[in-house]
Amino acid sequence: MMFQICNMPHGYVVEAHIMDSDGVFRWHPLRNFGDRQGDARAFMEYDCRELEDNVIRALIRRYDPIVKYIRFGKNRFNMQH
Repeated sequence: MMFQICNMPHGYVVEAHIMDSDGVFRWHPLRNFGDRQGDARAFMEYDCRELEDNVIRALIRRYDPIVKYIRFGKNRFNMQH
């Protein structure tokens, strides 16, 4: 699975490239890190590679662009609204 960081107007967003139910691969947002580019990069490089497909799909379903995350360490996050 591939991951990328997009610099959106509402922050640095980590996205996953996965196959949808229609069989087409698309980019889907996982988490928004606001202006914390380093946290987005660490999440993408260290945390995402260990996530199982069902966890990634759950992150996609729960994605909210208003909620921004702070990464405190491996798999440790805090949400900001």
